[in-house]
Formats: sequence, structure tokens, C-alpha cells
Amino acid sequence: MKNLSLIILALVYSLTFSFSKAEDGKKFLTLGTYTYGLNHRMDNLLPFSTLIQEKLEGEYKVITVSYPTVDELIQAMLVNEVDMVFISTSGYLGYMEHSQDFEIAGALIDDSGATSSYRSVIAASKKSGISDWEGVMKKSKNLKFSFVDEKSTSGYLFPIKQLESKKLIPIEDQFKTVDFSGNHMKALESILSGESDLAAFGANDLYALGKRKDEINILWISDTIPLGPVLVSKRVEEKVKLVIEDLLLGLHFTQPTVFETVKSGWVEAQHASRFEKVSLAYYLDFLK
Repeated sequence: MKNLSLIILALVYSLTFSFSKAEDGKKFLTLGTYTYGLNHRMDNLLPFSTLIQEKLEGEYKVITVSYPTVDELIQAMLVNEVDMVFISTSGYLGYMEHSQDFEIAGALIDDSGATSSYRSVIAASKKSGISDWEGVMKKSKNLKFSFVDEKSTSGYLFPIKQLESKKLIPIEDQFKTVDFSGNHMKALESILSGESDLAAFGANDLYALGKRKDEINILWISDTIPLGPVLVSKRVEEKVKLVIEDLLLGLHFTQPTVFETVKSGWVEAQHASRFEKVSLAYYLDFLK
């Protein structure tokens, strides 16, 4: 029911308000993001939307919309329903396969080196008898593997790169079964219960396990993963792009409370210290 409400909300905003002129002469700028679980992130982005509106001195009304999935956010980008988006790393790379009509205004940067930074994990259920990669490669045809979602950065994209390095792709040919749990905790729970033999998920859920970590064997933890970018449509007026970018890149210094509110919408961004201008190459380098 909640997802249905968000779909209706997104459709109403996109059909009525997206970058068009209202009767009072104001133009509209639509800021979009995606929902994860019950977290629609609109409360996190509304203060930033308000700042943009204030900086544009009333010329624009900024509308904030959350789409139920990354795929639906990408579709909204492709049909020009949104003008600015906060998107995941995997979502951004997926979008770039279809179009290049949005450009990066900035991305959250985490250079803390903390073990609890945004990372990906592949682990095995102890019930599977798997404790290392040698065991995986010997028994892969008999193993059940649970991922999060094909649009998940830490629950699919980065694990696939690791499996590729082990010559364990295509995954459908290498493992007995492959399934997608829909969220990180469910993937992790599948190996705790023994329902799956292997699982890929974000490290934040691993750190939340406490003593139950002893029930699984960790096979791999990635380096810190780059956080998803903020994108602005090339259709947006240049002066508006500059306002958004200047505000974003200085947010940690000029509006620290708003900065903390924005980044708290993404648990993986807890150690991020600032937004910084990056390029597509920044993301591709991490996948090499």
C-alpha cells in the first residue's frame, strides 16, 4: 500500500509539476530519489529542496518525489519527469547504458577508511561447509546463492565483479540456484538459516549482527564503494545548475545540519564528510 501511494504521488507530481510554469508564473524543478524498504528519503531531502528554492529567490518551486524503486527512478529520468536526482551507484551506471542526458553535480565522499564504510560482503552459511573460495569453486554447482537485487550496488554489482575475478560467472551457470531476496538483511538471513549457502549484501547489515557473525564464514569484504551521485538534467537552465552545484559542494560547511540530514537518508553514507565534483571515470575506476 505504501509503494502504491508513492507511485501515485510520483505520477501526480510528474504530470502536474515537472519543470513547467504554474499559473502564478513560477517554474517547477522536480527532485527525485528512490525508496529502500520503508525509507522514502523525502524527509531527508526536503530541507535541501527548500535551500535550492531560497537560492533561486522564488523563481522556482522545488518539488521532491520518491519513486518506489531505482528502476522507476531511472524510467522517470528517461522520460524527463525529474530534473535532479539522488541515485545509487549501480542505478547511475545502469542509467548511463541508456542515456547521458543527466550530468553529475556532486557525490558524497567517504575517505575515512572506517571498517563500517560502504562495503560489500560475500559470506557463506556455516551449515554449507564452505569456509573459503577454494571450497566455493569446487562445490559451486551444488550451492544456492542469494543476492539483494540486480540494481543493488553492494548486494549485486560489486559482488559480481568479485565472482568474475574467480571465474564464477555467468552466475546462473556456476551455481545450483540464484535468487534475489529484495533487501540486504533478507539475503543475510538466508545464510543464517541455511536456506542459502552463499549470500552477497552490504557490510552495514554484517556489523549489525553482533555475536551472530560467528554463524557465517566471511569470504570477502570489498574496499570502500563510491557513494551514488547527485545528477542534474542537461535541460535545466545553466544558472540553476550552478546554484545547485555551488550549494551542494559547500553544504557541509555552509549548512552542516542540512548536510547531516541529507546523508542520514543513506545508512551507507554515515562516514561521508562532503559532496565533491566527480566524473563517470571516478565510478568506472572502482570496477576495474
